[in-house]
Amino acid sequence: MKWYGRGGATLIKLVICLVGCIFVVNGQNSLPFYSLAAPLEKDSHRLIQLNEAFLETQEPKIIENYCKDVRGTLLLGESLREPSKKDEEKLNTYLQQLRSLSSRQEVIFQLYRKSLLSAIESKDKQKFEHLASIELEPLHQPRVRSEAIAFYQKNFSDHPIKTLDSLCKEQVLEAKSIQFAIEQEQAYEENLKILKRSEVQGIKRTAKIGSRNSVIVVGERNAKGEMVFEAENLNPYLVTLSLDFDKINNIKANHSLPLYVELPGRTKKEILTLTPTNSSLEMTYQSSYGWVKGSAFAQHDDTYLYSLPFAAGTTVRVGQGYNGGLSHKGLSAYAIDFTLPVGTSVYAAREGEVVGVDVSSNLGGNSPAYRPYMNYVNIRHVDGTLGNYYHLKFGGTAVKIGDTVKKGQLIAYSGNTGYTTAPHLHFSVSMVDPVSMRRPKNLPIKIQTLQGIVSNPREGEYYTVQ
Repeated sequence: MKWYGRGGATLIKLVICLVGCIFVVNGQNSLPFYSLAAPLEKDSHRLIQLNEAFLETQEPKIIENYCKDVRGTLLLGESLREPSKKDEEKLNTYLQQLRSLSSRQEVIFQLYRKSLLSAIESKDKQKFEHLASIELEPLHQPRVRSEAIAFYQKNFSDHPIKTLDSLCKEQVLEAKSIQFAIEQEQAYEENLKILKRSEVQGIKRTAKIGSRNSVIVVGERNAKGEMVFEAENLNPYLVTLSLDFDKINNIKANHSLPLYVELPGRTKKEILTLTPTNSSLEMTYQSSYGWVKGSAFAQHDDTYLYSLPFAAGTTVRVGQGYNGGLSHKGLSAYAIDFTLPVGTSVYAAREGEVVGVDVSSNLGGNSPAYRPYMNYVNIRHVDGTLGNYYHLKFGGTAVKIGDTVKKGQLIAYSGNTGYTTAPHLHFSVSMVDPVSMRRPKNLPIKIQTLQGIVSNPREGEYYTVQ
């Protein structure tokens, strides 16, 4: 089991030991840390256009200072393109800065969202036009988007705001909706309730593999007056668990907070003890926890050549490749959709252990309401990454949890279940995002085909299984 706190030295040392040293040994970027600040840079170019006078904030120059620090972090990241052992301190600083910037960006996004909704409520057209003209992530959130479009259509008959014009187009709205749904296929399960010992059995009776309560955290006082937290992972696969605290008073913890723990499949462990700093006073706090499937410290073998996940000699079409225009964006960028008839045999693209199987659904369609009904198989590879095979046929599996499979072995049959516009296989290799620790991060892979090694599959291209 691994322990780490957000922004803490323990996390950074683990990242350096488990990932950073691989850069030096292999001479390759197993994890391109230098590029992790790129999304922040993209948003900072938009944020700098915001007039801070329109934001409901008491902090002066909040955007100016943020953008300045983004530029500094980018420069530090560029110096880590080819890190060596002597760069451990730089890696430490770089990851700490990324975490800090991500938190600060979220604060600015919250201010932007609050200010935009306030402009709508007060019918302040000038403020609304300025804010809505700058396309930021909160503008695509369902509630904000719907209210912004309604206000725009009612008050701006001359359509002066290009960003709102785009959002009003049905095709763009649908694409955003599909992107949101697919990115949530392995959503971080968060804000779960810390249970009492008496509540556990009732939860365990109803918890299915992969369900929200398939990872349980119990908090209970011991004879010394300490609060002891115990975590149990009912799933067959490893998860990354976080334990968050708010309004802490009179507390000393035996690990950095918030706490992040990697919990192996089907294990139960004590993860945290809280002790009162003053034994005569009561400890007070608010707490919740969350988890995501997989590991943030998987070390992907970039030299590995995957197979196309189909029978030898089969020619397949890529319906959507890396950075696809429809839904393969952000942390989901490195996924591949193969257009296939329902019932096509699916084979393991890489050897490993089957850690997740659900083919109990016979439902699918072009609506977010179908998302929970997606059938899948997950295979854990020797390097800790997960191979994910999605939208499988009802009952369409040839393996079970715990099976060890070889590369090229039959594992499933393709389908059209879950949130999907047409029959296809969604294939990806993932780990937990090492910056947010709350989302799966797809990884680019190399695939051996009859046409040669493919490292950037694109929509419309055809490949044949070697």
